[in-house]
Amino acid sequence: MLLLIALLVAFGVGYFLYQQEQRLALGVWPDLSIDAVQSLEVATPKERYTLLRETGGWVVRMDGGEADAVPVPADTARVEALLASIVQNRPRQTLDPSSGVDVSQLGFDAPTVQMLIKPISSDDRPARVTLGHETPTGAALYAHSSLAPEVVFLMDASVLHHFVKPADYYFDARLLDVRGEDVQRLTLYSAHGVQWDMERKDDLFTFTEPTNLKGTTLTASEVRLYLHNLTAITADVILTKPDRQAPTKPACVIEMLMPKASAPLRLELFPPLDGDQVYGRSSRHPGGFLLDKDKAKSLIRQAYDMQWRGVVNFDSTKVEGARIFAVMSNQTLAVDKSPTGWEDRDNGRKMSGIDMTLWRLKELRFEAEPVTRLAYPAAQRLVLDLLSKDGKVLSSFTFYSDPRLPADQCWLKVGSEEMFYPVSSQLLEDVQGYLPARQLKTP
Repeated sequence: MLLLIALLVAFGVGYFLYQQEQRLALGVWPDLSIDAVQSLEVATPKERYTLLRETGGWVVRMDGGEADAVPVPADTARVEALLASIVQNRPRQTLDPSSGVDVSQLGFDAPTVQMLIKPISSDDRPARVTLGHETPTGAALYAHSSLAPEVVFLMDASVLHHFVKPADYYFDARLLDVRGEDVQRLTLYSAHGVQWDMERKDDLFTFTEPTNLKGTTLTASEVRLYLHNLTAITADVILTKPDRQAPTKPACVIEMLMPKASAPLRLELFPPLDGDQVYGRSSRHPGGFLLDKDKAKSLIRQAYDMQWRGVVNFDSTKVEGARIFAVMSNQTLAVDKSPTGWEDRDNGRKMSGIDMTLWRLKELRFEAEPVTRLAYPAAQRLVLDLLSKDGKVLSSFTFYSDPRLPADQCWLKVGSEEMFYPVSSQLLEDVQGYLPARQLKTP
């Protein structure tokens, strides 16, 4: 008999819960996808804001802002996630009206969060969802939906964090919203004028400024990397109130012209550029933003940064020998290539690492603008000659030390070129490492 009673009670509870599930599925809780929503207003005890669909995409509008305040672009994925959380966390239970709970004590007058969803279509009803206090056990929240005004819902308390995000959580902090492959023209200005300008021709970019680089074609990898950084970098703080006056003149301006656009997209960085955070503005964030100084530094590129900065060009397949001459110690080392590797010409000692050095030499890039002459205290340190099979010099490289350079750099002169390139001094150290400790004869 007791077993029968238990089964009947279980059946009754199950049927009651089933009835609740059915009732809760009949349009009493919002069930709209992002494509059907025009706006979503969010109010917490700390702030109020609206996630709004506009022609160019979703934006965040702050409550109480200036009438002409520019909204902040919103991260569409996060807006969509919020709507999905509302729909997917539909309450499974309601408060029993006979429980005797005072509805005025459930927290709906001073809610934890309130969200108003406005649909695009007039056929869909707006819905206001209100989350009040926790239940005495702390396992659930009292919830209310304007679609079922007479019902008090019980929502799992563990999902509250989905709905109480601050406004800036939804900010899309990207400085610009473009695809790098769409950029047709790219220009960088300093406070003194145009530093460089380049335009796309098919899949390549070509310098139009500065004059000494006009017509120079840039490698796709360098420009692609810069554009990727430019379009992916995010601000650390988005300013929502026009309470910061920018200096009269930016220290750096970057412009990007897009297809069929009458005006370029613009990004401005203002002095000082060496502070912990740099103030800037962009077409996407005209109200301003703050950017970490290292991020700002990565955007300010010189013309030489944008071109292929390789210093050395030789055919490594023709290199059959090499000669190293250390000026200060008056040492010389000659090596020859054999079927088994590289050998010291004087004693046949095996020399490992020469092929790697030649590869590093070809990959060497200059670290700053080259110069046409060196002055004291720059000093010649080492000469490296690459030789053909018959001993003719294919390429010659002269390294110079200079205390005025950064500690990890030296000067490199290629052949008879009247140009000195600042390069990493690691290669100089590698080549010096081949010289034996003993004094060798100069040939």
